[in-house]
Amino acid sequence: MLSLGKAARAKYLSEIGLWLFLCGVAFVLLVILLRRDRLSLGLPIAYLGSLLLIHVPGASTPLLNDEFAFDANIIELGIRFTAIGALCFVAGVWIARFLDGKKRPLYHYVERREFWLFCLIGGLFAEFGLSFLDSLPSVQSALDKGSAIWMLGALLGLRCALSRSDFKSIITWSGLTLISPILILLLAGFLSYGSAALIAVASALVVSIRSRFKLIFVVILGVYLGLTVFVNYFIHRTDFRQIAWSGASFDARVEGAAGMFSNFHWFDPTNVEQLSALYKRLNQNYFVGTAALRIQQEQVSYLYGRTIWEGVEALVPRALWPDKPVYGGSGHIVADMTGLQLNEESSWGVGNVMEFQINFGTPGVVIGFLALGFLLGWLDLKAALADSRGDLGSLIMYFLPGLALIQPNGSLVEVSGGAAAAAVAAYLWRWAWHLWLQRTRHRVPRREFAPLR
Repeated sequence: MLSLGKAARAKYLSEIGLWLFLCGVAFVLLVILLRRDRLSLGLPIAYLGSLLLIHVPGASTPLLNDEFAFDANIIELGIRFTAIGALCFVAGVWIARFLDGKKRPLYHYVERREFWLFCLIGGLFAEFGLSFLDSLPSVQSALDKGSAIWMLGALLGLRCALSRSDFKSIITWSGLTLISPILILLLAGFLSYGSAALIAVASALVVSIRSRFKLIFVVILGVYLGLTVFVNYFIHRTDFRQIAWSGASFDARVEGAAGMFSNFHWFDPTNVEQLSALYKRLNQNYFVGTAALRIQQEQVSYLYGRTIWEGVEALVPRALWPDKPVYGGSGHIVADMTGLQLNEESSWGVGNVMEFQINFGTPGVVIGFLALGFLLGWLDLKAALADSRGDLGSLIMYFLPGLALIQPNGSLVEVSGGAAAAAVAAYLWRWAWHLWLQRTRHRVPRREFAPLR
């Protein structure tokens, strides 16, 4: 707030620095945990990385420039709950792995190119070739979550290429990984969907890269390049979306996308315009802090599990319950709890931190993220074990629902409904893969992996 004095502002800024430090600690602890036995496909890292992406950059802006410190009290509240949630999420992942507790042999990354291509091509076809089915009840969600199987093929192929230091394969699989993000940007004008996919693929590599020094270098470089692309996109996104949403030709879209980076600037933490982009778009803390402050001031009340129950209702497919009262999207929740006037034409995600907080306060954040960490950690471990056994059908069954849980900026309705749709899609993909094996008389999946000696 503008009324904050210098002493109060300095106090809040120091607390913001502490919570940011704890967010970093949570991420490092999670990476160490999953790299210990490398039995992971990186799904928990993808979640925590995505969560911190929409909170940490915005919370950092008051520390980098005083122009963004006018509401430091609100930002401090938001990043506080984020840090608590991040640490509890890591604890939940640890509990899932601790309770499993069995020692298992490690395995080589044996090439299974046919499965990788099955996932990659099948997923891309479902995403872009079957979009005309989106109008059917429940089909849109199943297509959306099921098409994400291309990420499984991409991360497995890229992981194997890196493990063998095969430069040609690394370039090939890196290019294949960029197909969906680039097409989504050109066709829909959105960067967020593509970046989420790249984070999911890259997170598996965080687990598999052997050298710590290479890992640290790659993570720092990836974060810097990601912020660079983001600030250049954000500054020009309105002009580009006018092109993308006007029905322009593909060539015009490509030219418009190239125009976003024609006046390219590297990320500069002292650049006020770039910091403004981080503050406006990667600062979910403002919503969290505003809602928490209004609850403290008794302007609004806790929801006491209302949206959590709506998440349970979302598990029922709309095809079976046409009049289901819950829908994806959470702009009304954000507006009601923050009191802000929000543009109804834009998407305003409530986010996991805010939704857990507005239901039960700090206990809601602690329990919610413990449960989320446990569930995602369990699915990730089961997927990695299926991968190590060569049980590719089970790998699909665990991976897709786990991937669907990675919606840190979504509502619980979207998270639970998406996970249920992903489970249905995973069953269909498993059936298709086994049918393909039978038709082509290939080896049984579990024989396609050789043990490490």
